[in-house]
Amino acid sequence: MKKSDQGHDRYETISIESKIREGVFHKVIKDLETGKAVSCSCKCWSKGNKHCFGMKSIGV
Repeated sequence: MKKSDQGHDRYETISIESKIREGVFHKVIKDLETGKAVSCSCKCWSKGNKHCFGMKSIGV
């Protein structure tokens, strides 16, 4: 397996519905090795690096 391919299966994207905004989903990136959330598509994470509900529900 090439080094560039090794990280491809390390992460999983999980969609979690927002508790605040109906119909909006958080796209949380989960590290399969640690079982913890490492990133999210929401403003809390992308603008302030704060863990959102979606990330906390998976584990941070």
